[in-house]
This record gives sequence, structure tokens and C-alpha cells, in this order.
Amino acid sequence: MRTYLECIPCFIKQSLEAACMATDDETTQTEVVKEVMKHLQNISFTNSPPELSREVHQIIKRITKSKDPYKKVKDQSNKMAKKQYPNLKKLVTESDDPLLMAIKLSIVGNVIDFGTMNRLNVDDMIDNAIKLEFNASSYSQFKRVLEQSETILFLADNTGEIFFDKLLLEKLVDKQKQITYIVKANPIINDATVEDAYLAGIDKLATIIDGDSGQKQSAPGMILSYASKEFLDIFESSDMVISKGQGNYEGLSDVDRDIFFMLVVKCPLVARDISEEVGKLILKVKR
Repeated sequence: MRTYLECIPCFIKQSLEAACMATDDETTQTEVVKEVMKHLQNISFTNSPPELSREVHQIIKRITKSKDPYKKVKDQSNKMAKKQYPNLKKLVTESDDPLLMAIKLSIVGNVIDFGTMNRLNVDDMIDNAIKLEFNASSYSQFKRVLEQSETILFLADNTGEIFFDKLLLEKLVDKQKQITYIVKANPIINDATVEDAYLAGIDKLATIIDGDSGQKQSAPGMILSYASKEFLDIFESSDMVISKGQGNYEGLSDVDRDIFFMLVVKCPLVARDISEEVGKLILKVKR
């Protein structure tokens, strides 16, 4: 997915938010915003939003001298989601269709996102997920491909959200699937890293790798041109690919292979591209 003019205000607002998280010094915050605005004057709109966000956050980290501006909110997200996990697991266990409920709740976890200006309430989304009539054709296709697959590549998105992913990973393990769980090599916004995945106990269910190993700066979404050879090999060879979140959708929506995208739509531009409504839970295959 390409970048649009409407993305520019979000980049600027996000740069100010990150700068304020990194430092209380208003002079530094001002310098961050000015440098980001200067950089955005010369960008290519053919690049995806995650690629440009990668560049913006390089500027933020350089000026604020902070390696992880979102560290505090990431820790809070993990703590909140870990506390909710037992109740979420009970919802899955008691459901008439545990796999379907695990998918819904995994998608609901995508609400925990500081990379977008449109933020939704997690508790409200959990309540809605229980009642939601899901896209029957997408779910049927998911089950059919899952049944035929032995190896699954699962692209994670945000901290906190990984505890919601854990519900689905457990169902996949019950079906004796071999799972590779992809996280970021470096802190970027509130995206999950290897450390976060181990905190959630994902290592007991899947092989954890960072998909952009060797890069000094990660992007808030998978960009194949920055991906490690290890990731690219697994991406090509896996029987099934599951991609969480808007950032991964923006980076991979034009890639020539079947991918099951799972996300909550939080951006009107993504909504337009994926032909859905803002706030909707999405399970969709796009090639």
C-alpha cells in the first residue's frame, strides 16, 4: 500500500507524541517536529507508510537520544494484557467454536496500537467480538488452508496484543502446526520485540525470530526489502502466512502470495484500500 497526502499529519502528530514520551524538554520536542517536517518535504509517496515511518522514527530517536520512546506504554500494555489473558482464555474454552473465538480475540488485540491516531477501547471490542457475526467465507477459507498446512508463519504486531495472539497460537499448536512467530529486531513505536514475545510465553508455542535481523532500525510493518534472509526463506516456504495489524498490511498488501490479514481497521486510508469500514474486525486473504 502506498503513502497518501493524508498520512502526513499522522506522521507529524506521531513524531510529537513520541518526542513527548522521550523527553520533557520542549526545545528538543520542537526540533523533532521541525526535522520531521523537513524530511517529509522530500519523501516518495510510492513508498509504504511503514517505510516512511521507519525514517521518521530514526529522526526522533537521534534527536531525543532515546532508543525506545514508547517503553513505558509498551510495559503497561503487556501488563494489562497479561492480566486479561486468563479471562480471554476462558472465553475461548467456553465458546461453541474455540478456533473462531481465538481468531476474533487475536484481532481484537490489534486495538492496542500507538502507531495510529484512531484508538479504540479494548474492553468494548472484546464485548463486541463475542457477539460479532464474522465473515463466513474468510473463516471457511482460513480453516481450509489451515487444515492443509503444516508450517505457519505468523507476523506479530504490537506489545500487549501478543497475549491475544497466544490464544490463537495455542489452538494452532493443538492442531500440531509448526509455527514461526515474527517480531521486530529493534524497538519501533509499540511493536513487539523478541523480549516481549518471551515475556508472553510465545517461545513455548512457536519459534521466535526477528524478521529484520541485522537492521539498525526496524519499521512498524514488514518491508521485504529490509527483511532478513532467514525471514524471506520462511516467508516463501511456509504453507500459510498470518499477518497481524495495519502496519504489516500496509507493507505486504501488494506482495504476490496468499496472506491472511488479521486487523482492526483504524485508518480511513486502510479502510478504503481493504474495502472495509473503520473499527471493523478483519480476516481477509489478499493477493
